[in-house]
Amino acid sequence: MVLSVVSMLFAGVAGAAVQQGDTEIEALFGYMDWSAPDEAGDDADVSAWFLAGGVGYFFTDNIRVAGAGMWASLEQGDTDTDLWALGASGKYHFMPANQLVPYAGGQILWASADAGGDDSADGFLWGPLAGVRYELNENNDVFVEFQYHWFTGDISDELVEDGFVIFAGIVHQFK
Repeated sequence: MVLSVVSMLFAGVAGAAVQQGDTEIEALFGYMDWSAPDEAGDDADVSAWFLAGGVGYFFTDNIRVAGAGMWASLEQGDTDTDLWALGASGKYHFMPANQLVPYAGGQILWASADAGGDDSADGFLWGPLAGVRYELNENNDVFVEFQYHWFTGDISDELVEDGFVIFAGIVHQFK
């Protein structure tokens, strides 16, 4: 009897992890490795930890569109730079009725980098993303996500050209 009760603690929850009409808030942290422009040299590459978040809505059981934002404090040589980005992302969830849900998508964000004083750069950050989310309970999921970023504008000329990001986070759903 005790074994049966304990095994129920580890049983998966019933129902779909994601479904049409769900609104959700996500908070995530991650690690980035971005390549500096060729003119800056390899010593100018950027690696850092950062925070991000978003608010999303499921238009179908598979398709989610979200507003997204991120902040990072970058150290590049002797310069500390704050980077902010705001925009949108879209994700396609492959098996929305499962407890483990893989997805793929893309994003585009406007980004601004400020190194203090008059030294700032703007541009767009865009690229593909892929991840997997795991349903903890009816309203909360955890996820791991990989993103690849390309930059345009002044940011790609002065700060970074491209690179990857690995996220881990939690999602709270409003059903």
